[in-house]
Amino acid sequence: MARHESGELLEGLGTLMRTLRAAAAQEYAALDVGNTQAKFLRHIGRHTRISQAVLARATMTDPALTGRTIESLIERGWVRRTRSDEDRRQYVLELTAAGERTRKRVEDARERIAKRIAAVLDQKDARDFDRIARKILAAFGGAPR
Repeated sequence: MARHESGELLEGLGTLMRTLRAAAAQEYAALDVGNTQAKFLRHIGRHTRISQAVLARATMTDPALTGRTIESLIERGWVRRTRSDEDRRQYVLELTAAGERTRKRVEDARERIAKRIAAVLDQKDARDFDRIARKILAAFGGAPR
């Protein structure tokens, strides 16, 4: 690839990411859930009894934003914060029944987005995308998907 094309590639990737974020925001808005809230509901649902610090690191979210978002999830009754059984100085997060229902709706919204993507990609496109994504992640020290 010529050097001038690499800037175009980066622009294309940026446009793709913004488009996917906007699609997610639109889906989540119908649920009255923000993107970060949705990300946290999904992660806490998969990793119950997780600390706020671990959640921030695992989701690559600024600790201050993590704190504000967790507070909003607690206020909405979707997340419960309790003392850790292992370390009484630490708090852990888990979904409430209402949070689990909301997490399920978030997962359904993500599935709708995934189906829109799958509808326009054939198997070769999907394999090529996966191969390219792995190369880009490796170039930045990211873990394979």
